[in-house]
Amino acid sequence: MEGAPSRGAGAVVRGTPTTTTPTTTAPNRARTSRDETDQPVRVALATGRGTVKLSAVGGAWSLYDRTGEHLISRARAGDVWTVDQRDGALRASSDFQSSPTFRGPLVARPQDPTTFLVFEGKRYRGELLVLVFDTGLTVINRLSVESYLRGVVPLEIGTDRTQTEIAAVRAQAVAARSYTYTRLSDTRVFDLTATVTDQVYGGADAERPVSDAAVSDTRDQVLMYNGKVINAPYHANSGGCTASPSEVWRTDDQPYLVPVSDRIPGTDRFYCEQSPKFRWTRTFDAAALQALAGKYLRQYARSGSGPIGQIQRVYETGRTASGRVAALVFETDRGRFTVRGNDIRFVLRSPGGDILPSTMFTLQSSSDGAGSVILTLQGTGMGHGVGMDQWGAIARSRAGQDYLTILRTYYPGTTVGHII
Repeated sequence: MEGAPSRGAGAVVRGTPTTTTPTTTAPNRARTSRDETDQPVRVALATGRGTVKLSAVGGAWSLYDRTGEHLISRARAGDVWTVDQRDGALRASSDFQSSPTFRGPLVARPQDPTTFLVFEGKRYRGELLVLVFDTGLTVINRLSVESYLRGVVPLEIGTDRTQTEIAAVRAQAVAARSYTYTRLSDTRVFDLTATVTDQVYGGADAERPVSDAAVSDTRDQVLMYNGKVINAPYHANSGGCTASPSEVWRTDDQPYLVPVSDRIPGTDRFYCEQSPKFRWTRTFDAAALQALAGKYLRQYARSGSGPIGQIQRVYETGRTASGRVAALVFETDRGRFTVRGNDIRFVLRSPGGDILPSTMFTLQSSSDGAGSVILTLQGTGMGHGVGMDQWGAIARSRAGQDYLTILRTYYPGTTVGHII
């Protein structure tokens, strides 16, 4: 998860293990006949594809058009169907038959829960939908929220977590579930993507026993503030102190997302320092810095316009409340370009395109002898820094804290309730 500002609450809640029963008037989408016990979620697995190949393992499955009520064909485990588009319509074909073109979407549905649909080598629970747009085909996995979380939690908190870290995994399950419910919408084609844009999702192949247990242990539990489900961002490693949203994003602050120290009481150490990437260094020589500026500076600079020119100086404007760099100014022979908050990470990328680990760093600037700037960054932390520190949560779990304590620490003022 690379996080995003909250888009508001979207679920009704009942009872809670930590507070009195809350109420809210936020909408809740109707449940589907395919799973009467769970809220459905739609996850975009791919967009802009020319063709899509679908199959299944474990048993029989079927293909339907439009609303999922008009049967195209029944299929066996191992059968491969190819979906393509012609003049804005879909066509599905296998080695044995081909459908007429239709407007879509196409719905692939297993005949029982022991069958998994397969797309691009990964197994998925629930249904797969294929929709056609001007940009190509979009593939969506429609399944229950609880099944979705089984493919999210291990990839977000780590697939190698153990029982000594179960509290952190439970906290991750509640945070991920809360984030999911604030993304549900009847006005969009899908609710979330399967990438760090929302939450990393790997389908059934990502599932692990410890994370499955954590999802089950916390079933339907969400974080709330003033009776509403909250957006619950999280990140890998805060570098010692989490951040408020306005420090990194162009958004308003929330009372439950404030700077929280991750220092271990009575010591000079931090819970999150157990992260293998707690400390890091990045160096940008003159050529790399100029190339990055030419590629990304106009996109992310909030002041400055026109040609970039030759970089002559780079400096920070100050620090945020949690100690992060508030903004960087790129001074060139054509003007000054200011990049603020989390946008800094998207300008100062690695040669492979990876964004900067965090904005909690010190900056050293030098010259290459020809008047060109060289930057060296000594940093700490990994991620945007808002909300739960995942490595901090893991260390707190190892130290004996339960998941409710962990959640109260990183989302102060919140309570835990249940989705109706």
